[in-house]
Amino acid sequence: MIDFLDTSALIKLYIAEDGSERLARRVEDQSVAVSDLAFAEVHATLARRLRESLLTIAEYQLTTRRFAAEWQGLIRVSVSQAVLQLVPGLCQRHPLRSADALQLASALMLREEDLSVTLVACDQRLLGSAAAEKLPVFDPTAAV
Repeated sequence: MIDFLDTSALIKLYIAEDGSERLARRVEDQSVAVSDLAFAEVHATLARRLRESLLTIAEYQLTTRRFAAEWQGLIRVSVSQAVLQLVPGLCQRHPLRSADALQLASALMLREEDLSVTLVACDQRLLGSAAAEKLPVFDPTAAV
C-alpha cells in the first residue's frame, strides 16, 4: 500500500502543525509517494515561512537539508504527459485548482499501475475530488 501525499500533508512531516503527529505515525512504515510538483511547493512554503519569521534561519536550513535527504527516498511521480492527459477530465468533473489537479492526476497514475493508493491531504476539495474518483483518502487533521 502507498500513501500519496499532496503538499498540504507532506509539509506536516517537516513543520509541526495540526495533524503532524498523526501523519508521522501513519507513514512510519509506509511507502510514500509524491508528485515532483511537491519539491517546488515545499521549498516555496519553507522560504515563505522564513520570510514571515515563522522559521529561524537555522530551522530553515535544517528543514531544507532534511527534506533534501528524505526526498531521495520518496516514490516520485513525474509531471509526465500521461499525468497531464488526466488533468482536463479531472478539471471538468471537479472544482480543482491547477496544482491539486496535478496532485490528483499523479495519485491516479499510480493506481493505473495497479498499485493500492490512498491520497493523503488536508484540502477538503481535493479529498472530495479524490473520493469521487474512488480513491481512498486520509486527512491527518480530521478528528479520529
